[in-house]
Amino acid sequence: MPSFYYLDDDYYKLSIDKIFKKSWQIITDKNSLKSKIHPFVFLQDSINEPLLLTYDNGNYKCLSNVCTHRGNLLCLNQSDSNKIFCKYHGRIFDLDGNFISCPGFDNVKNFPSKSDNLNQIKLKIWKNLILNSLDPAINITDIFDDIEARLGWYPFNDISYDKSNSNTYIIDAHWAIYCENYLEGFHVPFIHKGLNKDIKLDTYSTEILNNGVVQYTASKLKNNALSIPDGYLNSNKNIYAYYYWIFPNIMLNFYSWGLSINIIEPINKNKSRIRFLSYPITDYVQPTNIDSSLDRVEEEDQNVVCNVQQGIKSQFYNRGRYSEKYEKGVHHFHRLICKHIN
Repeated sequence: MPSFYYLDDDYYKLSIDKIFKKSWQIITDKNSLKSKIHPFVFLQDSINEPLLLTYDNGNYKCLSNVCTHRGNLLCLNQSDSNKIFCKYHGRIFDLDGNFISCPGFDNVKNFPSKSDNLNQIKLKIWKNLILNSLDPAINITDIFDDIEARLGWYPFNDISYDKSNSNTYIIDAHWAIYCENYLEGFHVPFIHKGLNKDIKLDTYSTEILNNGVVQYTASKLKNNALSIPDGYLNSNKNIYAYYYWIFPNIMLNFYSWGLSINIIEPINKNKSRIRFLSYPITDYVQPTNIDSSLDRVEEEDQNVVCNVQQGIKSQFYNRGRYSEKYEKGVHHFHRLICKHIN
């Protein structure tokens, strides 16, 4: 990708409008949802859409968090109320977003109408993860189908969020540069010395999916490989991990100890938020503070990504060639960006 893509304000805005507004984003997981009303912001700092996730008797809804009367934010905190109240003029909605009542509107013609209900936002539940999209134009079904084919055996019901090993990072780099780094194992022997000792880099594979990529490699040690049962893809190989990327910015990483998730959120053209979420399997823990552990690998990745952010500003750099052998995931990513921003 030419360097001006990362440096130009117009291309950043195009990516937000044409890609992220149409993307699927992870809100939370079922087990972490502790209240009936869960306010959140869809991509804080870039899109900033205030939304509500509601839960009632097994029914999940995603709603606008903006009152249909005068635009007041409805809920600032989680709540177990059975109704949604506007504290500005007293309008009330149910947990499906339907208008119930509002003082001061007696005998008003054609009131209430459908426009007085809260807007419903598209919701997708996969395993225990809850995702939503403002305008779902990016189909991610094939990615979940591929995960099912490879990891239908995985103990999804036995993983739970581990706050102590989760983290949020703010880095001085364009969101796409972080994704590019994730989408190739080319850099592993140069950047990740510890990880390189654990994996057989000559087995590193990249497969292209519709709006996604899956990467995997064999482990040098059997005790840290996935225990894949017969009947599933690669059951005869000691797979170290499956790395799934969902366009544009979600990464699902399946290890023998559990699942890690990276969500890359644009803040501006020079800054990104990295949400790292850890979901260990019951009775397992995420390895930390060793040469190949994710905390070390994350630090190494962030350092090189920030170096690239500085390097692309050089007057002597425009763009380089793709490695056909190692960078087809990066190439696929760039083609998807071009497709969506025209």
